[in-house]
Amino acid sequence: MIEFYLNQHKVSTAAPPGSALLDFIRREQGLTGAKLVCKEGECAACAVLVGALEEEGLQYRNMCSCIMPLANAHGRHIVTIEGLNREELTPVQQAMV
Repeated sequence: MIEFYLNQHKVSTAAPPGSALLDFIRREQGLTGAKLVCKEGECAACAVLVGALEEEGLQYRNMCSCIMPLANAHGRHIVTIEGLNREELTPVQQAMV
């Protein structure tokens, strides 16, 4: 069983551990903000933040979910675009509007 946090929710799945995290996020969780474009990890359209507990505390790194095996999400905190600041627009987002 693979268990991790996806945005604010704990997720448990028996999905194939070698499947791409992006496929799980889009198909099983219905979160379509991360896009499948290159399937090679080059374009970053599928980027997510992956949080892991390290000596300094919880550290986040940008990862391409199209090439990240689902098993690598175990015990981590995955943040998609949908999980970022849903209350109000950031100054950058507001400037773009």
